This record gives sequence, structure tokens and C-alpha cells, in this order.
Amino acid sequence: MKTFLPHPLRASFLFAPLIIGCTAEAGAANVELKQEKLTEQVDTLVRTAPVELRTVERHLEATGNVESLDVVEIVSERAEPLLELLAEEGDQVEAGSPLARLRSEVAELSVREAEVRIEETLNEKERARKDYERNQALSERTVAGNTGLLSQRDLEISRQAFLAAQTAYQSAQVGLEQAQLELARCTLRSPIKGTVSRRDLSVGDMATVGSPAFQITDLSSPRLIFWRPQRDLPELKVGQQLTAESEAVPGGPVSGYIERVSPVVDAATGTLKVTVRLEPGNKTLPTGILMRARIVLERHENALMIPKKALLREGASPHCFAVREGVAVQIPIEPGFEEPNHLEVLGGGLLPGDNVVVVGADRLEDGESVEIVEG
Repeated sequence: MKTFLPHPLRASFLFAPLIIGCTAEAGAANVELKQEKLTEQVDTLVRTAPVELRTVERHLEATGNVESLDVVEIVSERAEPLLELLAEEGDQVEAGSPLARLRSEVAELSVREAEVRIEETLNEKERARKDYERNQALSERTVAGNTGLLSQRDLEISRQAFLAAQTAYQSAQVGLEQAQLELARCTLRSPIKGTVSRRDLSVGDMATVGSPAFQITDLSSPRLIFWRPQRDLPELKVGQQLTAESEAVPGGPVSGYIERVSPVVDAATGTLKVTVRLEPGNKTLPTGILMRARIVLERHENALMIPKKALLREGASPHCFAVREGVAVQIPIEPGFEEPNHLEVLGGGLLPGDNVVVVGADRLEDGESVEIVEG
């Protein structure tokens, strides 16, 4: 009996219908799986940020230098060598405090000479007074009905001598006061309370009349001076509060207020001068340092603030999307005050507690379902 083995080609024909059926079933399953995935990804993925309710300000920034309105240049009033320094740069001094002493021997001799002159003229005045009083008494006495023992002419001469002696004494007093003043000028003193900001003379230097010796600066009431374009004139008012800060002044900003706004605009630059009175408290502000001032022009309390990333400017007016119950709601925006990263929203479209879309808003439409992605 013969045994027949199936030919390989004949076997492939036998199994072909089975393979085709299995492939068709797998394709249909893949289509259904893709449709299910598409159905699951209908919600648009977005990232949101909360609407903030806080105070926002509209402000103006300016840069200027700190100055002192009380800066005194102390100069020598005598031509004498400097013998002793009594104050150095940075020292705090009171009004009348000595700063340096010049050679005073010549002035002291002048004072002694004036004192001697006072004694001489005082003695001469007393002698002339006594003579005049004696002659006056003699002129009033009469003998046997005759005229006085001294003529009126002699009495007038003694009176003139007394007046001349009195004038000489008064002149000597003036001379003494002048000599004492010259002696006082040998000591350089501070006329105001402040800080020694500069010293120009050293021990042994020859001071000349009018030569600078010291500079005294009052640092207790510093001013900040800056210039602003003329378009800012309507915004700047006397009394406006501000803060100023500088890298040279640690510890945070310094408060102050506008003290003066110049009514004159510089025709060459188109700017006007603004003077600010600073209130540093226990801080010391060196004159000349550069400070940045922030002037509050207007303040809104309880303002609705959103990130600028949520703002869309497509169409006629800007808008944003708020997510409410999983749905994107398009809300028109009326911009208010701006900050570097946030914008004030005016009107009643947004509510405190809303979340606005900051990532993915450009793909949204009003009423579209969304899914919030954290992070």
C-alpha cells in the first residue's frame, strides 16, 4: 500500500483561508482600539494659574543723586601756618566745634596791645572827666556878685577834651574787639552741625586768606535730585510718597516724599527738576550716591490680577480663558495697571477664585472641555 505525503505547495493553499481570517480580525481590533484612544483624548490639556486679589500701583521710576542742601565750605580768614588738626573726614561735629588751629602769636600780641590801649584811654577819659567836672564847678561859683571863677571858653575847652577822651576810649574798645576777632579766626570752627566731608589742609600747610580748609555737610536731611521729561509734569505733585534704594545703602529702600517740583522746564533738554526729601531714619546716605526712586502715582485696592501669559490678543479685544467646572470660558479683558509679570483686569468677567489658562490657551475655543495639568 502506498503512502502519500502532502506537497508543501498544496499545504499552503489549505491553510491560506485560515490566515486571511485571522488577519482581518486583528485589523478590526486595531481600528476599535484607535477609536477608543481618540475618544479618551477629547479633553484638551492645559495649565492654569489662580486669579490674585491684591493691591496694585501705577508708579513712575526715576534715577538721581543724593545731595545735601546744607554744604558749607570753610575757608581761612588769616594767612598763618596750620599748627593742629582737631577733626578729620567723617567726624561728626556740632555748630561751633573747632576743626583746626592756626598760629596765633601775632593775634595774641595784637590783643595785648589793644588791652594796653584800653587802659591808656580809660585813664585819659577819667582825667578829662574830672577836669571837666572841676571846671564846671568853678564856672558856677561867683565872688562878690562877679561872674564865675572860670570863663565859659575855658569850660568849653575842658568839655571838648573830655568828649575826645571818651571817643578815644570807645575807639580803643573797638580795637580790642577787632583784635579778639582776629585771634578767634586763628581757630577754624564749624558753623553748622554736620559731618566733615572734606579736609584740604594738613599740619604745616600755610593757610592763605580765602583758601579752602574744610567742607561740612549736613547728612541728616538728604535730598534726592532727579530730572523728568516735561510730559510727566501733570503726574508729579508735592507730597507724593515714594521709596528709593541703592546698592550702596543696605537694609532695604528708604522712604521719602516730593518736596518741590520746579515750575520751569529746561528749554535745552525738555526736562524739569524734582527735589525729594528722604527720610533715612538711622541710615546714613552719603552725598553723591545714585539712587532709584519709585513714585506711587495711583493705587487700586482689591485688584484682580492675572499672569500676562494668560492674555490673548486675537480678534477685536484681548481675552483670556477661565476654567469653570472643566470647561474653558472665554472672558473679554479690559486691561488696567501693569506689573512686569501680571496685569490688572477691570470689569466683572473674572471672579476671585477663578483659574485662568496660562499654557494651552491658544488651542482653546469657548466652551471646550479641558483637563488641568498640575505643575
